[in-house]
Amino acid sequence: MSYIAGFSVMEVAVRGVLPSGDTTENVPYFILDTAKSAIVGQVILPKAAKRSLAVAVTVKVPAAAGSLAIGTFGDGGNFLACSFLRVESPAVAPPDGAVGRSRG
Repeated sequence: MSYIAGFSVMEVAVRGVLPSGDTTENVPYFILDTAKSAIVGQVILPKAAKRSLAVAVTVKVPAAAGSLAIGTFGDGGNFLACSFLRVESPAVAPPDGAVGRSRG
């Protein structure tokens, strides 16, 4: 997914454990800004895995995004939040304190 130049973005992490079962298809999961009811990102994952499979994917979303949820859309177009995936923001905490060698 690309963004217009100059558009401020942040990285979030999608994490969870896929359901057990036969992998029959890939499913698009949408990241939704719940305050604006706007899709701000997407990941495509297998519908299931034959064994326990943890996922962790970094996704860029607009920095102005509010509270985020991940899920799919039902036949009627309603958003269905996913119970086994979550969106963590920010994806990686920035460094805190001094970094590197000091001169002295």
